Amino acid sequence: MGETKAELLATAVYKVHVHCRQCARAIVTQFTEFPGVREVKLDGGKVTVKGIGFDAEKLRKKVEKGCRRRVELVPPPKDIVTEVKTKKEELKIITVSVPLHCGECADRVREVLLEHKSIYAAKADLGKNLCVVEGVIEEMKLLEYIYHRTRKYGFIEKLEKKEIVVEEKVEVKKKEGEKKKEGEKEEDVKVKVKEVVAPYFIPCTHPHFINYSHPELHGFQDTVFLHCSHSNQFFSNENPEACSLM
Repeated sequence: MGETKAELLATAVYKVHVHCRQCARAIVTQFTEFPGVREVKLDGGKVTVKGIGFDAEKLRKKVEKGCRRRVELVPPPKDIVTEVKTKKEELKIITVSVPLHCGECADRVREVLLEHKSIYAAKADLGKNLCVVEGVIEEMKLLEYIYHRTRKYGFIEKLEKKEIVVEEKVEVKKKEGEKKKEGEKEEDVKVKVKEVVAPYFIPCTHPHFINYSHPELHGFQDTVFLHCSHSNQFFSNENPEACSLM
């Protein structure tokens, strides 16, 4: 087991236009293939990326070029309260012998390895026909994944393990009664909320409404869902052209 070191789990948020499921899968793949990216979540046009040691701007340019659409990096919100959470992880560094015929083949194998959610980093050595994988994937599942995606048989050459401490900054809500910063004024804001129950209908106030002699209700006996449209009762004084029910 190697020496323990602290790593910061960074979070970056991007904005990109998504119009279909196939487009969404392609965008997620472009983000996942970047070294250091651990988790990618797509919610509408918002992409949240978590990883260790990745450059947010380089990732933006890579995805923008790969998916041929504009990608915007959303700046982090200001004046937020964060706390650091730490946890220990055991990473595996697996060296796999894989037949690599050309540079394009090596790049393809590397991209396929990075698409796996349990693989955080991958390198392909064309001259030695080796792939070095870092993540939490099991050895046999790694070989099965390589064969399933590339139809290449691999063999485990070396296995190393190291323990790291992952630090993640998490946004938390500001607690009640928390002291404000110096220079800020305390203001007591009282909001009065008055519950108003709107009636299902407003009865007509026409003097002849009760005996069904309303000039506009000839022959109608069911007056529950009818209301009068007289201007003096149902129109707003501020805007005579607008109904007060709007």
